Amino acid sequence: MFHLRTCLSFLGEGISILSTQLDEESSRLSTVHSPYQQYAKVGLSRTFKKAETLKPILCALPRSYSSSSTGPLWGGRFAGKVVVITGGASGIGEATARLFVKHGAYVVIADINNEGGSRLSEELGEQAQFVSCDVRNEQDVAALVDEAMSWKGKLDVYHSNAGFVGALGSIEELNLADFDETVSVNLRGAVVGIKHATRVMKPARSGAIVCTGSTASVMGGLGPHTYCVSKTALKGLVRSTALELRSYGIRVNMVSPDATATPMFQRVMEDSTGEPYTLEKTKERMAQKALLPNRPLTSEDVANAVLFLSSDEAGYISGHNLLLDAARTVGLPVPPGFNHWFAGYSPILR
Repeated sequence: MFHLRTCLSFLGEGISILSTQLDEESSRLSTVHSPYQQYAKVGLSRTFKKAETLKPILCALPRSYSSSSTGPLWGGRFAGKVVVITGGASGIGEATARLFVKHGAYVVIADINNEGGSRLSEELGEQAQFVSCDVRNEQDVAALVDEAMSWKGKLDVYHSNAGFVGALGSIEELNLADFDETVSVNLRGAVVGIKHATRVMKPARSGAIVCTGSTASVMGGLGPHTYCVSKTALKGLVRSTALELRSYGIRVNMVSPDATATPMFQRVMEDSTGEPYTLEKTKERMAQKALLPNRPLTSEDVANAVLFLSSDEAGYISGHNLLLDAARTVGLPVPPGFNHWFAGYSPILR
């Protein structure tokens, strides 16, 4: 259907052009009197009428499915689907909300950032709405899921994305109150989200749940202790619930990005360096440190991964942790002097 609609939309544009040309040719023939030319005039007139009948139907179809298009793809992969995104007001959540709306989905943006969430919802228009939600509060999450059901009568995708890095520092200096707060958002918030998403997905016997994890879930040293603990435990939660929920047609997966230029990471840069950082400065700094040449990881990259895991194309994928890390976690950096192992390989020590 995707390719058929695209072809039909272009056909509609072609018919529009053809109709104009036929109209011009018909007008020209109206001044001549040759029998053969009169027959041609009648034929052109009939063709013109058929073209005019089809034109409004075909031209109403979407004209572009380019990934660079900014408008919604009304016939997109998620047309009519209902998506809930926690932590959806900024960063990865915002990019994911924009992408799902672009592909035709109805998106419920949930966040404690009321100003940012409301602004984004208004910008995205009738396909989005904002719900103030603190994932640490189970009543908030239950109400969030109920709001999605009241709005469109179903829930197809639940993206558990709310999270934060937590306190920096050594294990000796760890404040357990900070630890509890980090775990309550990054882990408990996901537990509650999966619980209530399952409540409404189970009767439908279908649904996709995607949690935002981190490379810190598979490798030490990529975040503060509390963050590493919460994201590693989240990976276990995804595997455990994927196993339970598969018999109900519900898939549970996880995306684990490396450091991404988001407002959250901007605050990390400020806390770790003691210097003021803008989001643009954060992006520039991360571009300099990118594992791929001049190719930093972006929120849009993560959003694309979430979209894939939520799609029919990933219909047999569940319990998976999809890493977006440019091979950071697959092995140690190659030390100087061992370039002969890989022809043409130039190691980057990080």
